[in-house]
Amino acid sequence: MKMDWCNWLAEGLVKNGCQYLSLSLMEGAEEVDAAVQAMAAKFKFPLQVEQTISEKIGYEVALAYSYGKKRSAFLTQGFSLPVAMDPLMSSIYTGVAGGFVILTLDETPAPAYSSKCDPVSLALFAKMPVLELSEFDHFPEALKDAYRISEGFETPVMLHIDLKIPSRPYMPKSGTGKKRRTDFVKNTARWAATPRFRFLLHKKLNQRLRDISESGSKGQITLFEEKDTSLGIICNYANQAAVLAWAEPRKIPVLSVQMPFPLPVGPVTAFIRKHKRTILIEDRFPTIQLQLPVRNAVVGRMTDERFRRVSSWGGVSLSELLNTVTSKKHKTRKGEDKTPDLPATQTALAGFLADIREKDKNVILCADRTPEAAGLPADFFVSRGGAISVAAGFRHASGESASKWVLGITDTSAFFHYGIQATINAIYNTAGIKLIVLVKPGDKDRFTAFLAAMNNVQVVPLKPDAPNAYKALKKASSQLVTLYTVPLEEAA
Repeated sequence: MKMDWCNWLAEGLVKNGCQYLSLSLMEGAEEVDAAVQAMAAKFKFPLQVEQTISEKIGYEVALAYSYGKKRSAFLTQGFSLPVAMDPLMSSIYTGVAGGFVILTLDETPAPAYSSKCDPVSLALFAKMPVLELSEFDHFPEALKDAYRISEGFETPVMLHIDLKIPSRPYMPKSGTGKKRRTDFVKNTARWAATPRFRFLLHKKLNQRLRDISESGSKGQITLFEEKDTSLGIICNYANQAAVLAWAEPRKIPVLSVQMPFPLPVGPVTAFIRKHKRTILIEDRFPTIQLQLPVRNAVVGRMTDERFRRVSSWGGVSLSELLNTVTSKKHKTRKGEDKTPDLPATQTALAGFLADIREKDKNVILCADRTPEAAGLPADFFVSRGGAISVAAGFRHASGESASKWVLGITDTSAFFHYGIQATINAIYNTAGIKLIVLVKPGDKDRFTAFLAAMNNVQVVPLKPDAPNAYKALKKASSQLVTLYTVPLEEAA
């Protein structure tokens, strides 16, 4: 993760008066944490930063700040957002009292180890307003807009950040936002709503979205006008730079939409009517096209197979698509919609696991989809933190006399994310499982301290390249859960 991006984020939070930021355990979390804390200390602004072990927990803690009329934010990878769906859906109904912004980091195409969830389409489903970022250095202004909508309409707002957008070197600026005191106002009909009051809140929610859509007509779109009316292009903010690079030399007008939901339908529809033909560029899911009064009025992901085959709107693939769509000739390229395979990881641990599969045909390897574990040889991959639960399930299903045995593979970030509950469940239900845990350097002390407080857990250091590693793994365990720890630096 680029340090410049972290600094733009830190400046935006301090400048806009955010007093709490929760981070999910993800790649680059430590870098973001350090940059934000350094910025807060520099300007002596009371901004608290926490790395939370679960998206659900991180969302709930940040949400509590907004109940007390303080500004807060929750930063997570977009594909992990479904973990927080329970409090997220509830908060859309109840709303917030202070500004609350959900910052979702996204990649297009999604990483092979991810759930591939599109956070923008999830927000559409949840009825959460969404703003997008066009450049990293615009983050402070985009966050200002997000807080304005959140406080003005008392609702959580998503600020979607696609990591492909341009970034300029960070230029330090000064200034901090307003410091707010916690002021929770009791309102049982809202914060502890019964089904009757939920129904009324739902009606208010629908009206709120209509009001936000109308307000977005005034500021959440950017028009790059040209005289040509034969062809127009509509795009979301994340694709603005790439679309303009193609359209400007050809003098083709572009309408860029910062708020894909709720869509400012008025100006978008007016743009479509002005042109004989309109092309719609948006990522992964036709969020904008779904909200149009006449969905087939534009060429896009919903109406054209060629758009669905493109998994990434990079400069080259976008130019190729636009050249194809605007020309009469078209040849379908095979494999454009193929999901990339998980990368092969050539490490000491990968070689060790490959040898186990050759020596023991009865072993079943179950690994988490994490950057560290996803490339390892395995019989199947599961969602982050799920390897422990699935290993326990196989253990119960196979029975005591079965010849097959299951080995789970995870890492410490996935363990803290969901593995704690799965481990406790395995102990409670006497599963008797074995797991290899890749220990990240920053997690070592926390991981060791947590395991020291648990009963029925055995921790065995494992060196993948040691001559007796396989025997140590096969040795009968005296505990219900056996964790074979491999320091991440030794697995390489």
